Amino acid sequence: MKIQIDEQLVEKVSEFKYLGSLISEDGYCEKEIHSRIALGKIYMDKKRLFTGKLNLELKKQIIKCLVWSVALYAAETWTLTQADRSKLEAFEMWIGRTIEKICWVDKKTNDEIMNMVQEDRTRKFSKADKPAC
Repeated sequence: MKIQIDEQLVEKVSEFKYLGSLISEDGYCEKEIHSRIALGKIYMDKKRLFTGKLNLELKKQIIKCLVWSVALYAAETWTLTQADRSKLEAFEMWIGRTIEKICWVDKKTNDEIMNMVQEDRTRKFSKADKPAC
């Protein structure tokens, strides 16, 4: 399909950024999710939220408001595959390990980490879940 505006041909592209979200021709969101996770990690590292002695509930509220809101921006438009869901869950585990200052080489299971940060993983990343600030 060719589109012309004022006798100029509009270029066809396979993906573009619109309002901060990457829109792709195929409708999948793998690149968008990857970039959102990277932004969430960068933002979390830049803020150095966990250098002080904050209580766990305050840390979790800060993460929900600052990190997850960046990472899940426009998530309601995503078409999630199981691989995408796994990436988001791995990001969640990275956050849990960062909160508790646990190195990834320490012998701690994901369930142990979630118990330490007092989070329930049963309903994560469903359509109804949104970060609440």
